[in-house]
Amino acid sequence: MNAIGGTFSGRHVSLPMPCTMRIAGLVGLRCADRRTVVGCHSGNLGKGMSTKVSDLSAIAGCMTCHALWDRVQTGWRTLHTDPDLRAQMFQRILAATHETQAMLVQDGIITVKGASLI
Repeated sequence: MNAIGGTFSGRHVSLPMPCTMRIAGLVGLRCADRRTVVGCHSGNLGKGMSTKVSDLSAIAGCMTCHALWDRVQTGWRTLHTDPDLRAQMFQRILAATHETQAMLVQDGIITVKGASLI
């Protein structure tokens, strides 16, 4: 992996990876140190009683961004209730999903048997 820093931790993968969420700046905060990066899962994508969200939807997020996403970091209310900031946050989340998956493809963690991904 060409990224330096934290460890992206899904249930089956642990790689050094930068924060791809980068939503802290939307409320005047900074991303936490790269060493705090973990795999963040949305509660809206299949999570239910005794069901975890697939690691295919995991996003590499630092401690600050993860806490904002999970609504425990100061500033989360503005981020989740202001219509403009909420739209920007979801644009970042969509981009972060693609960035995270691209890094996992690059490192051979996500593969498609008999095909190549571009």
